[in-house]
Amino acid sequence: MGIEVRRLRPGAEAEFVSGLQWLFEPPGSRPPGWDHDRAVQRTAQILADEHVALFAARSHEDQVVGVVSVYLDIISVRFGRRASIEDLAVHPGWRSQGVGARLLTAARAWAQEHGADYVFLESGVARAEAHRFYLREGATHAAASFRWTIGEPR
Repeated sequence: MGIEVRRLRPGAEAEFVSGLQWLFEPPGSRPPGWDHDRAVQRTAQILADEHVALFAARSHEDQVVGVVSVYLDIISVRFGRRASIEDLAVHPGWRSQGVGARLLTAARAWAQEHGADYVFLESGVARAEAHRFYLREGATHAAASFRWTIGEPR
């Protein structure tokens, strides 16, 4: 299949953000207040952080077909150092071809190399196919996730 996964470096902000767009297709949705230019700026900040890695999967034609981000974020008293996978997106035409597995492998390897004791991934409740994929990749369904958006009235 000729897929290569590479860690992204400064200058690759726009291609990473363009890959995130695949998460907006059903069953996903565009986040409230999504702004492409602001996302590119945030990606530039992230690429400068030693506790974060962004990866892209490329086809043999050098087309970006998937992206993932992984963050060393907290040290849990109970579980140790956590790495979180925040964004895992695969081009719809490339799903079920091993791209997601390759991206997960790269993110998990980076996390382990950087001292993580476990990897956490949160996924929208409507993404049943993604959940089956994560379970096939050895994840356990370990928690429910809840969110508060700052500034929203209660």
